[in-house]
Amino acid sequence: MAPALPDSRLPTADCKLSNMPDELKSALELALEKLGASEEPVTRLSEDQKAEIAEIRSRYKAKLAEAEIGAKSRIREAAMQGDAEKLRQLETDLVEERKRLNAQMEEAVEKVRSKEN
Repeated sequence: MAPALPDSRLPTADCKLSNMPDELKSALELALEKLGASEEPVTRLSEDQKAEIAEIRSRYKAKLAEAEIGAKSRIREAAMQGDAEKLRQLETDLVEERKRLNAQMEEAVEKVRSKEN
């Protein structure tokens, strides 16, 4: 058991640290303030908008899968041929295609979100 501190070393009720504010905020309060300051007002989506967004995401998920299957086939072929340069280029192309499709998907989703209910 740790020894007790002498009474003279215990903080008193009127003790204040100079750099502490008068009223401390909890971490939750600080996070909510930051969130409120940086976020746009929350808008509720209608059921139609939710369904349309789900359809868009599903369609782009299929496009991504199709692109990956084709690219991986070409990557496998380049790897079997030992063509390191072509392999790197195909991998780079796949990354770019993913980015392009994700950007298109997010743009389409944003259009749906920006529609009035």
